[in-house]
This record gives sequence, C-alpha cells and structure tokens, in this order.
Amino acid sequence: MSKCALCRNTKELVGSHIIPAFVYRWIKETSATGYLRFSKNINQRYQDGTKIKLLCLDCEKRFNTYETLFSNNIFYPYVNEELNLEGIAQGKVKSIKYTDWLLRFVISLQWRISVTSKITSADNIAEDFIELRDEITERWRRYLLNEVESTGECETHIYFLQNLVAGSGHLPSTINDRVNFYLLRSTDGTLVYSHKKLGLFSKIGPIAFFTTLKPKKLVDSEDTRIKLKGVIKTAQRLHNSTIVDFIFITRPNEVMSNVKYSEKQNKKVKETLMNNLDKASTSMTFNVIESDFVIKELKKRT
Repeated sequence: MSKCALCRNTKELVGSHIIPAFVYRWIKETSATGYLRFSKNINQRYQDGTKIKLLCLDCEKRFNTYETLFSNNIFYPYVNEELNLEGIAQGKVKSIKYTDWLLRFVISLQWRISVTSKITSADNIAEDFIELRDEITERWRRYLLNEVESTGECETHIYFLQNLVAGSGHLPSTINDRVNFYLLRSTDGTLVYSHKKLGLFSKIGPIAFFTTLKPKKLVDSEDTRIKLKGVIKTAQRLHNSTIVDFIFITRPNEVMSNVKYSEKQNKKVKETLMNNLDKASTSMTFNVIESDFVIKELKKRT
C-alpha cells in the first residue's frame, strides 16, 4: 500500500504508463520489426513502454477515460486516416471537434511527466522555476480531480507533425539526419527551460504538446492553442520561432544524436527485417527511414 500521486489516498498502486499504452501499440503495429526501442537504451528491444507504481486503480481509470476519448477522436483518425505510410498528410482529416476532454487528456500527460521528472543541480534550473513548476503541477492535480475549474493562466498547445520530405523551402544544416524518425516514430516528455522561459513538452508519435509555465502566453500561436472546447485544424502554420526550433531542430538533436546501434543489434535488426520483408517494406518505420535518407541527401546540396 502506498500513497497515490493523484488523489493522495493510501491504496494499492497499479503499474501506470507515463506515455499512454495506445501510443506504444500503434508504434509496434506500424513498425518494421514489431518491437519497441527507446533512445536511452537503443540496443534493447521492448514489448511495452515503461510502467511505474504511480496511481491507484480509481485514478488510473480516470485517466483512461480521457485517453480513450483522445485516441478515438484525435490520435487514430490522424495517424490512420490523415497520414499515409510515409507519414505525409493527405487532407482527409482537416479539423477535429473537441470539448474539455482534450485539455484534460493533455494535462494528465503533462502532469505525469512533471511529477516523474527528477531535477538535479546539473540541470541548472533556477530555484524559482522549480517552485513555479511544483506550484502549477499541484494546480493540475487539483484540476484533474475537479477540485478547481481551470489549469490556471498557462496555455496548452497541440502540434500535428508530418514527414518533412513533404514540405518545401530551405533545410537548415543543423537539422538532424534522423529528424523524421523523431517526429513520427518517437515518444518524448521533458521540461523545457532557459534563463527566461519554462514549459513542458511531450510527444506521442506524430502529435506533440507544449504547455507554458513562464511566460504564461505563447505568442503567434492561436491556431494551436487548446481551449475548453472548439475545433482544431490538423494543417497548421507554426509562427512561433522558439517552438519551431525546439520541435524540429533542438529536441531531435538532443534525443537522436547519440543514438547508435551496436554491431550485434544492427545484425539482429537486419535479420528481423529480412525474415519479415513484406511487413517491413510496407511499414511506416521503413518509409520514414527512407525519408531520412532523402533529408540527408538534400542537406548535402545546401
């Protein structure tokens, strides 16, 4: 028996995913090998995402309600209908209606990332930023329990990502060679900070979220902001340069630059692909890897 991180009652805790299970299922189903790999331990194959003893069964069910609404109304329509096997948007799902369940889903995700993120002296985060993070995280806990009516003054934004090969314009030399794999095939969650700014970023496959902590507003971002209810477009123009740089340049470089398969794992991956050639060739993973090769070649020409 332990204290539930959400309701704070002493109960038996269940194994909880930080990133929802439906995301891992989709990644496996659309992969070339049927396994999961994570950047922190790329040479290990997994069948599921990490679980931790965080919530009691009642609170886990509360989150499952939001996850089901999000997966049925946004995630699966986007990844299965709007994106093709290359991860390129088709214009089939142009907009999605939502009510308060969308904000509750995203805040439940950001809250989980926040309460499980450890901050050390090496992170070099100002003490007042840590206090602010803790203060807002506590408000989110109370919001998720319906004890307060809002998340506070912070804003939450949603980003629908797709294969960069489908885009036009100049590719910066700093873009990562595996940027499409990061954008379309990875999960992520991290505190984002500088000496003036603080926020929370998360990503579940090709859909990402950012919640402001300081400053409270994200300029030039009205089209991506999640409200209590409304309609969100999947074809977005991102005007905030800080967000664009973080999603497409900074974070892929942080996550993907040191990802390297061992010789043993390279051999195992190739064997798995050859034994399942039909599945591999029609998987999103295979197509995204090809697209990243194109990105690499395009960079050489700039």
